[in-house]
Amino acid sequence: MLGRRQLREKVMQNIYAYNCLGTNGEERMVEKNMLKSIDQIYDLYIYFLNLIKIQKEIAEHKIELAKSKNFPTKEDLNPNLKFVNNKVFTILEQNLELSRYSNDNKSLLWDIYDSYPNNIYKNLIESDLYKDYMKNDKNSFAEDLEFIMNLYVEFIAEYEDLHDYLEGIQITWADDVHIANAMVYTTLKSFRENSSPLISLFKVYKDLDDKKFTEELFRKTVRHQSETRKIVEEKAQNWELDRIATIDLIILEMALTEFLHFPNIPAKVTINEYVELAKNYSTEKSRVFVNGILDKSLKELKDNDNLPKYGRGLL
Repeated sequence: MLGRRQLREKVMQNIYAYNCLGTNGEERMVEKNMLKSIDQIYDLYIYFLNLIKIQKEIAEHKIELAKSKNFPTKEDLNPNLKFVNNKVFTILEQNLELSRYSNDNKSLLWDIYDSYPNNIYKNLIESDLYKDYMKNDKNSFAEDLEFIMNLYVEFIAEYEDLHDYLEGIQITWADDVHIANAMVYTTLKSFRENSSPLISLFKVYKDLDDKKFTEELFRKTVRHQSETRKIVEEKAQNWELDRIATIDLIILEMALTEFLHFPNIPAKVTINEYVELAKNYSTEKSRVFVNGILDKSLKELKDNDNLPKYGRGLL
């Protein structure tokens, strides 16, 4: 599931999109697209799980091709089946949620002839990771799981050509690869040898409160931009608004909106979250700048008794 920081990240991206539309920005349209893009992270997550699963099918197909050669070798006729017998593949194959959702959304399935899964398989079998795994006579679920997790990190999560391909399928996926990767990795890590086919996969939202938080943060940030920009302008001494990086300004607006209109969120949590966003999306100087503006703003709001009553108790 997405954490609150990742949800803030999605709101930030879509406020940027809203601002780019100018004074005629369609708030409802941008919000609708934002929520749709968040839902589509689940599709990308399923797509990646199926990309792991197809590796076994490619291997089995190649084993059958080798056996059917006119003059198969002894190795062709008696292949090492350790890879195709990896127990993590079985858990993925038997998972009912993965099967049902994939069958209802067949565009999230891969074919054994698709180039990207085949390129991944080719790179994998040439690697030391694969060779060391295959020559190890020991068989344990722990070893199987570690191998699949390493396979994912080294050959799928970091496969840049695949990232470009995904952007061509769904443009928002390019920004969400890191989120889906984290969801896949956490899912794999949660598997146990006796994992049931009924085990639930990760959801995009932890609960309805997280979805409501996302909607309200977008709406309130947009609707209170004039108020929060005025605060930024007052606190950013010797800085005109047009000299502040666009992303930094959006981050400050969102944080100030939380100070003023989300009384159940501790102010210090808000500062920490947005300083991290600045660090990830801007520069080290931006991180310091954002932290300074928010500290000044929080102090003044507190001194002037302008924080929501509940929020003051959570500092």
